[in-house]
Amino acid sequence: MTECVQPRRCEWCSRALPDRHGPGRPQLFCRQACRQASYVAGQRRAELGLGETELIVARQALDELRDRIYVLEAAIEDVDRDLTGETSDRELREALDWLLVAARPVVEDLSSVT
Repeated sequence: MTECVQPRRCEWCSRALPDRHGPGRPQLFCRQACRQASYVAGQRRAELGLGETELIVARQALDELRDRIYVLEAAIEDVDRDLTGETSDRELREALDWLLVAARPVVEDLSSVT
């Protein structure tokens, strides 16, 4: 049986880290900007007395993310329904396009967090 090895991820942005061989400490961040953002977040967290697992998010940002996730959920339901019967290549492409249109804003929100 083959084991699926998950790539190591940046502790700040979760991007996959390159494989690294040889001596030295394991890499924790994919770039200096992520290292700096993590440091600043840690300092701010300490100032506010927050724990490692607590997070402050602006209500507007949270509402926007929830709206985008709702659109993505609707797209998934639509595509599931569209693919239940015989599907032509054109219909399959339209379903995939709709799913991508709904998914991209969510991914862009995640990448803007870094």
